[in-house]
Amino acid sequence: MWRRWGPPESETFQIAMRYIVATRMTQHWEGLALHSPDEFVKHLEQGYMEPIPVAWVQDRRLAWEYPEGARWETPAEERLYYMLNNGVMPDGQKRAPMRPLNFVRDRQTIIRRGNERNARQVRIDAQKLAAYQSRGDAFHSDRQIQSHTYSDQVPNTITPTRQRALHALAEGIQQGTDHLETMILIDVSGSMTWNPHDGVTGPDNVRRVHNQPPNIVLVENLVHRVLHHMLARAQRAHPRQEGIDAVTFSASGTYVGRLSAARFARDWAQRVAPQLGGGTQVMQGWQAVKAQYFRYQHETRGHGRCDDVYGWQPTPGMPKLSLLVFLDGEAADMDEFELELLGEAWAYVTIALVGMENCPHHHSHAIELERVAAFNPHVGFFDVHGRVCERLVVEDLLGSVYPVDPPRYDEILRPEFDLPPSNARLGYSY
Repeated sequence: MWRRWGPPESETFQIAMRYIVATRMTQHWEGLALHSPDEFVKHLEQGYMEPIPVAWVQDRRLAWEYPEGARWETPAEERLYYMLNNGVMPDGQKRAPMRPLNFVRDRQTIIRRGNERNARQVRIDAQKLAAYQSRGDAFHSDRQIQSHTYSDQVPNTITPTRQRALHALAEGIQQGTDHLETMILIDVSGSMTWNPHDGVTGPDNVRRVHNQPPNIVLVENLVHRVLHHMLARAQRAHPRQEGIDAVTFSASGTYVGRLSAARFARDWAQRVAPQLGGGTQVMQGWQAVKAQYFRYQHETRGHGRCDDVYGWQPTPGMPKLSLLVFLDGEAADMDEFELELLGEAWAYVTIALVGMENCPHHHSHAIELERVAAFNPHVGFFDVHGRVCERLVVEDLLGSVYPVDPPRYDEILRPEFDLPPSNARLGYSY
């Protein structure tokens, strides 16, 4: 350990120790060092006990696919499940070892598990729906829609450990020992623009036609809605702030500036829409989020330190980041992103997974995210698919983003937060 990281007082040694604690692997590594020192050294030298080096993200080393027939799909998947299966849960308990749902190597399991989750769908409570439904919901403006009823949804659950983590953060904010900043990360990959009415092929090779708008149209509506609430809260600490920092990602990550609710149509058309298309690499977006967030914190408040190997590191007293992520499917480096989040104690991430109604591919990906959220209390996961009651979704998402003063019923229902339909969006010009 000294040879790899330097003496205990060195910054590199301290970075590794913080990572081990954050991933709740202290007990496992101590036991391995005592009883299986050769295996301990092997994992030490492979970097299992350290944050992911920036160079590894840039060359996509952990996202390389193993050859067909291997037990794991990528090195990131192997490392992620090593952590999930050997670390303790947030409540201190161990859980039974798990295998991932691998889309390539076990198609039948994907279909079966996806369909099992799909069967858990329930109708939205009629009283809630009557109160929250809106003519501004995206699917009402879809010229090709044949059903104008809201889709059934799998209930989103907040684990007790997630609730405790948000409660602890809320106490810190109220007592002034913690502060919170917010950002948005938006998937703009090519799959976001697919027209569901033309059909989408699932993992079972069945092509399904879906009665709903493209995912990007729903996300556009949701981003417009959340900006109104997020900006009002950001302005309490920064009265002159006019928008919320946003990053898009596909094959690369791009900081697109601050999106404004007041200038939303222009901001979306000029900053987000031009980025649409390409593959899905969420780690590229995450790196752009980190760069922008730490650069701002460092320049304005002197927080953060950039390590030559591991990139930006938090410093005591740095505000926490509450990041809202809109994602529509399996990113090529999703396991790497989930692995990285295990060690980022300064970041709270709320993931909204949008997708196709009754699609086993979507539900299989949701199962993976549910597993990670159960292990990592800094991650909140929400499943959103089909014809969506957007105000209900916004209330759930922002209740996760803001542990203190989330928007309530009267604020959520303000009609001016609906996004008026436009000819461009109705014609799927994306």
